[in-house]
Amino acid sequence: MKRAYVEIEEGQMHYRCAGSGEPIILLHMSGSSSDEFEQTGSLLAASHAVYAPDLLAFGGSDKPPRVYTLKEHAETVIEFMDCLGIKAAYFVGNLVGANIAVHVAMSSPERVKGLFLFSLCYSADYEEFKSYGSLPVYQPIPVSEDGSHLVEMWKRTQRYQETTDVISARTLCMHLAGEWSESLHFALFSDIDLTECLREIKAPVKLVGSPAEEEKLSRVAELMPNAEYEIVNDLNPFFDRKYPERFSQMVREFFDQ
Repeated sequence: MKRAYVEIEEGQMHYRCAGSGEPIILLHMSGSSSDEFEQTGSLLAASHAVYAPDLLAFGGSDKPPRVYTLKEHAETVIEFMDCLGIKAAYFVGNLVGANIAVHVAMSSPERVKGLFLFSLCYSADYEEFKSYGSLPVYQPIPVSEDGSHLVEMWKRTQRYQETTDVISARTLCMHLAGEWSESLHFALFSDIDLTECLREIKAPVKLVGSPAEEEKLSRVAELMPNAEYEIVNDLNPFFDRKYPERFSQMVREFFDQ
């Protein structure tokens, strides 16, 4: 994928792009960047115009003036679309990226042709959901002079028992974000209760999750008027990095049906 920048009101947004045709916008998970979609985006580019922005504070994008809410991140995505002349697109979101895609659909439904959401972060118990933000694994990681923050960044990915290559790539993304590396999690657990909002999303939606997420996905699919869901046995947060062929095939089959 090629790399480029656009200038929005808050600064520069770095992005990766490839291909031509109907546009797909890929939104990365917390602590990550468009690097997460390097292989997936290249595969999708065989049939679509693919854009993978670095959300503000991540990858090569500028840092925002403060920690943004998910709604504000969604607004920067819409600004990104405006800069590139993208009137409407299909959206793929991974974890917090999925929640940001939902916010785009809530605020600007005319810009969204469809949503493919991996492991949407949601709970019917809103108070319980907010309480997750106090867990140690989501706390900010101060940058230390001795570099010990890099060890903590490594450990937060290692807990998923991933390969060294995946852990290293994710740790590098977190390192680039620095003290902002957990800011999307802060925004996530400070977000609004999505329960009623999900009912307003009319675009076609595909929800994907692990077996442990089936109850949640079933609940969300009932709330959204035009949604379906699929359980993937070996799904984890880094599915797009590990299995780009499967990931891109699932996305393409849904958007091209």
